[in-house]
Amino acid sequence: MANNDILSQFSSADIREFRKDFVQMIKVGAEIDRCYGESQQNLDNIIPKFERLTEQFNKKYGGIKIKIRKAIDSFKVRLLLKAEGIKEFFAGSASRIPGLKSVGARNFNQVQVSNGEKFANFLDSLTDRIYLSYTDAESGTSAIAVIFDNKEKMVELLYEPNEVANENSAGFRLCAFYALKESYNKDIEIYGDASTFGFYNLLDETEKREWYDKLNPRFLE
Repeated sequence: MANNDILSQFSSADIREFRKDFVQMIKVGAEIDRCYGESQQNLDNIIPKFERLTEQFNKKYGGIKIKIRKAIDSFKVRLLLKAEGIKEFFAGSASRIPGLKSVGARNFNQVQVSNGEKFANFLDSLTDRIYLSYTDAESGTSAIAVIFDNKEKMVELLYEPNEVANENSAGFRLCAFYALKESYNKDIEIYGDASTFGFYNLLDETEKREWYDKLNPRFLE
């Protein structure tokens, strides 16, 4: 891992443990959402179990919080990061990820970072959200959108499951950074419990291939 990487201050073992826990939670959440929207399976037992595991995840990692949002046809896993505002989030983490190309206040690619004057003016005007695009020779391209949640007093990362599960993406790096920058409880088991949901048994071979294909780096095409 490069010395200027946002995760370089953490041990490889800690990053691996977070990745295992986090990616499994994202996968299970995405599969619950798929079944929830298509009414393919009785989720009466699965959802409470996942909610309990979410509570454990939040206890294990103090700098990141998973919240569940249930609607009539969707089950969304929200990702909240412990930053007190958008300006603090950008200065303390997002700006430190290599390859920042452009930013925006309401959509992507409004201001190119290479335009120093416009970029500086944009940073001064930051309020409740930011859209960021990255292009890096080693990590490829990625994009993230972040809004400030006034109720939680944290920033929420708006994401695609396949993108944030990719460890090279800006979204994953940000989640790992906030999860690990404070001490975490290594005694709490997440990955093993999250692996017991058995969703892959519900997928046929075509669906399995589609799922693994989704883990390739791409976002907001």
